[in-house]
Amino acid sequence: MDKKYDHMIGKYQHRFLEQRLKELPISRSEAPYLKVIYKNEQIKMNDLIAKFFFHKSHTTRVIKSLVADGYVIKTVDPDDKRGFVLSITDKGKAVALKIIKVLDEWDNLMESFLEKEEIDYLFNLQKKVYEKLQDYFKENDANE
Repeated sequence: MDKKYDHMIGKYQHRFLEQRLKELPISRSEAPYLKVIYKNEQIKMNDLIAKFFFHKSHTTRVIKSLVADGYVIKTVDPDDKRGFVLSITDKGKAVALKIIKVLDEWDNLMESFLEKEEIDYLFNLQKKVYEKLQDYFKENDANE
């Protein structure tokens, strides 16, 4: 399967997000984490790590930065004293809303090129490939 177009679309997405997120007070790598914490209001660190494809150390560094900048509060997990719970601050909520707006702008741009049936078809193709790979690797992703 030729991945040329996946790569090029990813390049344009990166450029689009880079241009718009540079106006925000956080880095591009911090943005998706803040969005997920915002959507959950509170999330266990291990659950957050499981939602991303990055190494645990990357997530730890990003969270450390978000905490230092006052966007996130990190507390000991009352259910497991070895873990942590992340909560978003009011300052973090304000930035997360801007991140979501930028991501919605990207989605709207992509959807402006396609008919609803094409979007549904593309989604179903991606889902099928994902599910087949998940089955191939015998993994069950509870975080879908």
